[in-house]
Amino acid sequence: MNINDSELMDMSMSSEGFVRTELKSEADIIIFNTCSVRNTAERRATARIRETRAHSRKAIIVLAGCMAQRTGTEYIAKRYADIAIGPYHTPIAGKLVKDFISGSGIRHFVSLDQSDFSPRITDKILAPSEHTPWHSYVTITHGCENFCTYCIVPYVRGKLISFKSSSIIEYIKKLSDQGVISITLLGQNVDQYGQDNDEIPFYSLLDRVASLNGISRVQFMTSHPKDFSEDIIKVIRDHENISRGIHLPIQSGSDSVLSRMNRSYTIAHYMDLVEMIKKHLGDEYALSSDFIVGFPGETDDEFKSTIDALAKIRFSESFTYAYSPRNGTKSFSMDDNVPHELKISRLNELITLQRQITSEFRKSRIGRKDRAIVEKSNSGIENEYFGKTSLNDPVIVKADTILPGTLVDVEITGSKGTTLFGSILKP
Repeated sequence: MNINDSELMDMSMSSEGFVRTELKSEADIIIFNTCSVRNTAERRATARIRETRAHSRKAIIVLAGCMAQRTGTEYIAKRYADIAIGPYHTPIAGKLVKDFISGSGIRHFVSLDQSDFSPRITDKILAPSEHTPWHSYVTITHGCENFCTYCIVPYVRGKLISFKSSSIIEYIKKLSDQGVISITLLGQNVDQYGQDNDEIPFYSLLDRVASLNGISRVQFMTSHPKDFSEDIIKVIRDHENISRGIHLPIQSGSDSVLSRMNRSYTIAHYMDLVEMIKKHLGDEYALSSDFIVGFPGETDDEFKSTIDALAKIRFSESFTYAYSPRNGTKSFSMDDNVPHELKISRLNELITLQRQITSEFRKSRIGRKDRAIVEKSNSGIENEYFGKTSLNDPVIVKADTILPGTLVDVEITGSKGTTLFGSILKP
C-alpha cells in the first residue's frame, strides 16, 4: 500500500511538471512517505527527516503518509517539514506542492472528512510503474473500521471507503491496454469491499477482474479472517490466473489474546477457513500470515497456543513482530507486562519454527510444474532471472534472455532457503 501511495505521488508530481532526480543533493523538493504501524518505523523516519533538514536547508521537505496524519502539525511547528500531506490527499500531492510554492501558504493537508478524499481511480494518475511496467497496484478500498486494539490505521487512514466497481474495472482495462498483465488489488481489508455502500461483494469484484482479457495474474492483500469466505476461495479455484498465495493474518493462536486484540474470530473459525482452502485448492496453495508476540498479558500457555497453531497450519511464510505500544490505540492503555527480553525470546522461537516450515514447504514444491512471471535479472548474474510463481514463491530460472514481465512455465528443480530454482519448460 505504501508503494502504491509513493507511485501515486510520483505520478501526481510529474503531472504538475516536476522532474524526479535520484540525487538528494539536486532535489528542490524531498518527499518522505511514512508509515505509523510500528513505533520503530516512525523513529527511523524522524531521524532521516531531521538529518535531511540539517543538510538540505533550501529544499522543501514534504512529510506524507500516516505520520503526516498523526504528527504533521507538530513536525511543521518544529520546522522538520514544510508541508504535511495525509493519506486522503496523496493522489494530489503535486498540486498541493505547486500551490505551496506559488505562495498559497497552506501547509497542513490532513483532513479525514470524506468530502476531502482525493480519488485514486482516475485517468490523471493512470500509468504503469516505470520499474515494473507489467504490474500495477490498484487500490479498491481505503481506510479501515475494524479497530484492532493494537492498530493505529483506522485513526490515520479513516473510515472504510469502497471505490466503484465499474471504475475499478475500466481502470484495469486501460492498464491492460498499456501492457500491464499483473494486478494486485489493495485494501486494508479487501474482504470488506462494498460493505460501506451498495457495491458488489469482494468475491464478485475478484471474479470480474480475473475475467478481463490480458490479465495473467491477479493478487490481493490484505484479507481478514473474520470476512474471508468460501465464496472468495471458490473464485480463486475457478480462475487459474488468480494467485494461490493467500495472505491471511492470524496474529495469535490464542482465543483469549485474539479477544484482547479485538480480532473478532476464534482459532476454530480460522481452522475452518484453512479446511475450506484445502477442500477447494487441494495442495496447490500457499498460506502466509502475520504474528504478534508479547501482546499485553500474553502468558506462556497463550504463546504456546501460537506455536501450536503455526506447527499445525504450517504457513509457507510469516511476518512476525514483537508487540510495541502505539500511542492512540486502545492497547496503549493496557499493561504492557511482558518483559522485552521475553518478547524477543518468544519471537526468536517463532521465527526458528517458521524458517524450518518454510524450508520444508519450498522443498515440497520440487518436481511440481508452475507458471511464473519473470521480474528481473538475478542480482546481475548472467543468464539467471528472478520471478514469482502462482503461489507467490520466489523462483530463479536460467535462460539466455528473458524480458521482465514474461510469463514462463517452469518445473521446480530445487530449493535453497526461501528460494526455489526451476527450469523453463518448452512450449
